[in-house]
Amino acid sequence: MPPSKRLIICAICFLVILGLGALWANANPTVLTGAQRLAISLVIATLLSIALYFLLRQKEIVTQSEQAVQRTDLARDEFTASISHEIRTPLSGILGVMHLLKRTSLDRNQERYVDTATNSANMLLTILNDLLASSRMDTSSIFVESKSLDLAEVVEDVTSILAPEALGKGLELVCDIDPNIPQRVKADPLRLRQVLNNLLSNAIKYTKHGVIVINVSSNSGSVEIGVKDTGVGISEERQAALLGLESQGSDNPGQQPGGAGLGLKSTRRLIKAMGSELQLDSRPGEGARFFFKLDIDDEHSAAYDWNPPQALRQLSVGILSPVAQQRSTIRNMLEHWKINDIQEMDFDVEETFDVSELAPCSLLIIDQTDSEQAVNDLIDRLSNSSDWRDTRFVHLVPQNRQSENGSADVRLYKPISHSRLYTTVMDIVYKLAFDSEYEVAAGSRSGQASGLLAGRRILLAEDNDINKMIVLEMLEETGADVDVAVNGADALEQLQRQQYDLVLMDIQMPIMDGYEATQKIRAMGGSYESIPIVAMTAHALEGDSNKSLEAGMDYHVSKPFEPDRFISLIVRFIAERSATSTSDES
Repeated sequence: MPPSKRLIICAICFLVILGLGALWANANPTVLTGAQRLAISLVIATLLSIALYFLLRQKEIVTQSEQAVQRTDLARDEFTASISHEIRTPLSGILGVMHLLKRTSLDRNQERYVDTATNSANMLLTILNDLLASSRMDTSSIFVESKSLDLAEVVEDVTSILAPEALGKGLELVCDIDPNIPQRVKADPLRLRQVLNNLLSNAIKYTKHGVIVINVSSNSGSVEIGVKDTGVGISEERQAALLGLESQGSDNPGQQPGGAGLGLKSTRRLIKAMGSELQLDSRPGEGARFFFKLDIDDEHSAAYDWNPPQALRQLSVGILSPVAQQRSTIRNMLEHWKINDIQEMDFDVEETFDVSELAPCSLLIIDQTDSEQAVNDLIDRLSNSSDWRDTRFVHLVPQNRQSENGSADVRLYKPISHSRLYTTVMDIVYKLAFDSEYEVAAGSRSGQASGLLAGRRILLAEDNDINKMIVLEMLEETGADVDVAVNGADALEQLQRQQYDLVLMDIQMPIMDGYEATQKIRAMGGSYESIPIVAMTAHALEGDSNKSLEAGMDYHVSKPFEPDRFISLIVRFIAERSATSTSDES
């Protein structure tokens, strides 16, 4: 309200009160004279007018303060988005070049230097994610957004980041995701990553040996996420302190066991802000399990339909692992893909192993961390047997294991994800069904098959020279034919001249950005409505993925991306489209 308007209101108030005082002064006098009454009225009118003025002024101050806070929040969000993009772009280049460098001939010292640089860059990426999350944290309250997100992708990403730390302590880290969970849930992506990172970090820090499992399952209209360790457990008294409002002990674990302590206070607040409660199930000597629930996105409540081809369903698979939870997780994935011929065995390669106890199969998955040479000897021994001659072997290895002398057809880095295992199994199907001549490069760091995408055409829309070089190098070993468009308009022209199996679309490009280009592609109708389009961008804030999906893209990959997962994603989309096309033709 303008000052002049406030003064007018106060003047009117003053005159009204003074007028009433004058009427009172002219009344029949009692104790006070008329002049005394008029003086009292003048004082009261003056005081009330001044009070009214400051009351109106205070309301204006509150309104201005609220507007200033809103402007500050908007400026902070814009600054955060800008910083995120500007930092991720060069960071993507660093990690990409490190990946390419590791594929060249390096001596041991050079490999160690590259690994150190890669680990440092990944650590910087983790810190960046933490800063982005904390930048939206207020001291008095926590603001969270409810976004539709792929829960399996978030869980697998966080687990993959923390896997080297767990494996470095001799712990097994298993990512157990129920294949029947809904495609998407409602949550704040950055907050959820922060929560999962805290819970997993606690479990790793306070577990001396055994297995840590992060599991996701459907539960009465919601999705339950839990982290379970094999520590010594937590007493009932300690549980009450951890889940209560007390801060003492919550963030200062000292010698407390069971993965309890670090960041639990903030974790509890974040989960509560997302509309849930952190819960704990633990008994002394039996480890601890922290868990919470998230709401399902009603628009995507159905489970993801992998639509496995008939040839995949006819596979026979053997699972050898000393970890029961690992065997169970792999079995659940395979059964979800309609593979019924499955056998599993509690297996330690260093112990005596009788081959006759296991029936020959199409695919044998061997989970063994410590004795790689023993695994190679076993595979060589089975391969020389006539019954196992046509078997394909998959070796599950830690992420820090870089040896290239394995005998397995494929090496998958733990913890394994649905998408990577599905890609591997589909590769086996192609080999067995079509009797192809190509082989998986044994021990390849990317774990991908040479020539896996031979004959496939991919369009890369990217204007950054470094990013173009990185992606082209990554796709070179797959055998795919890759064409490059320097902007969205160029991509549209090339799509009209040539048929492609998939489009990799950058977001920020000159002339026409990725969002507009995708919308125009979808508007062309026909086969352009179904061609897979993957957003490949440094935009990594919580709303960016949804914006890509709303524009018509099928997936959103934030730079820097993990090469093995990136190639697996491309293979999956192309395989699904091929399966759909074959089904439509039949």
